[in-house]
Amino acid sequence: MSYAMRRREALACLPSLSAAGLPLRAAADFPQPDLANLSETLEWIAGQNPREFSFLNPRWKSLDAWKQAARPLFRRLLSYNARSEPLAAALLGKEDREGFTLERVRIRATAAYEIPAWVLLPRRSKGRSPGVVAIHCHGGSYVWGHEKILSHPGEPESARQYRERAYGRPYAEFLARRGFVVLVIDGFYFGQRRLKVEDLAPEVAPPSLRERLQKLAAAKPGTSEWFSAVDRACGEYEHLTAKTIFSAGATWPGILVWDDMRSVDYLASRPEVDPNRIGCVGLSIGGLRTAHLIAADPRIKAACVAGWMTRFPTQLRNHLRNHTWMIYVPGLYAAMDLPDAAALTAPGALLVLQCARDALYPMAGMKGAVETLERIYRKAGIPERFRGSFHDVPHSFTPPMQEEAFAWFERWL
Repeated sequence: MSYAMRRREALACLPSLSAAGLPLRAAADFPQPDLANLSETLEWIAGQNPREFSFLNPRWKSLDAWKQAARPLFRRLLSYNARSEPLAAALLGKEDREGFTLERVRIRATAAYEIPAWVLLPRRSKGRSPGVVAIHCHGGSYVWGHEKILSHPGEPESARQYRERAYGRPYAEFLARRGFVVLVIDGFYFGQRRLKVEDLAPEVAPPSLRERLQKLAAAKPGTSEWFSAVDRACGEYEHLTAKTIFSAGATWPGILVWDDMRSVDYLASRPEVDPNRIGCVGLSIGGLRTAHLIAADPRIKAACVAGWMTRFPTQLRNHLRNHTWMIYVPGLYAAMDLPDAAALTAPGALLVLQCARDALYPMAGMKGAVETLERIYRKAGIPERFRGSFHDVPHSFTPPMQEEAFAWFERWL
């Protein structure tokens, strides 16, 4: 199957990427590098990076010594470490569902903001249960956050349709019914935490965004046209948001990782949860957030990265066009590649689920990342604690992939 055909299948799976104004185009559509004459120079720069903080570098003999050096470096590169606040959360509501109880809470993340969160408590559990942080994807949909993996009675049809395309089912609920306490939050810039583009005045917006806001103002709130217009406008504002975050002295992944670590703080504090048995799972940007979280936080004992594991150099020629501003940690590749960072979770158990027909990454990058992780876990003497699995699907986290992830958590948590 051609790369262009794989791209079309990926778009069919997640059409909201395209609908949000985030074009998803395959490398086969562009025989030349994205940056023409500049590409060779940038590929040369990438080739000069020593990656001294990869565990595969011969200088590292001890897994613990490597982690003691590499994890603090990773945390520094995130450029965000908010002042600690006492852990606090407010219970806003509770409802009984089939097989679990759903709690709606707000977690104090910093002095500036709280995180809206949903806790799924399985009914059949006895004693303390393992907990899992379940992270939603990006997919070009900013209106929906946790709704991508958790259903609600009377929800808009567009939320259900999105979830059906990307996941096939509200997998957080199925995971809870398997006996796991599941925590889902709205990530920064999504759901209740999205940019309120409808409050922006078109006349004071940058000229390139003015038309987008005018179309949004003309749409009726709550309609599918309005949801689509919000997503498109939020997509257009990603670059300005990223510039502002960088200028404020932080990184977008740094904010996401901080909030995800705060989620672990809260999950570990719950009396229903065994704090020594906490996992994490996510698709797409949720997969990358999982990889970043396990690099930063040693409390995660088992993880599943779905649809976001590649080698950075393979992305340079034609694949960065496909990705959000939310993924960049400046300076990371000079020290380590993404699989090197994810391996900081070792001896924690790591499952990587790759989509063989994923147009977001070249196959060389996906295979190379899995091979790197296999080598790292072999060098650490724990090869059984890593698995890389390829599924013949476009960019998604299908029920069979979910079942593989659930079984992984049951084995290691």
